[in-house]
Amino acid sequence: MLYRFEFSAPADRDFAYLERHIQRRILTKLQFFESLDEPLVHAKKLSGVKNIYRFRIGDYRVLVSPVGGKTFIILLVVKIGHRREVYDK
Repeated sequence: MLYRFEFSAPADRDFAYLERHIQRRILTKLQFFESLDEPLVHAKKLSGVKNIYRFRIGDYRVLVSPVGGKTFIILLVVKIGHRREVYDK
């Protein structure tokens, strides 16, 4: 099965506000996860919300929602932020 990360508009804005070295670190890690056969084994399912997983990258969290079919899945990045702020509504 193939996986690809895509940023939603709000996640793209969140990402743009991060410092450059943090952006590079997140992109490098997302590329690593994308290269795996099953990247969601490295993610944790959020309780209380349907179909949202989080990847931990240092002090930052990347929240994703899988979208797609049986052979190709897009991991839609819905939010990026520091661990103390990312879970706020």
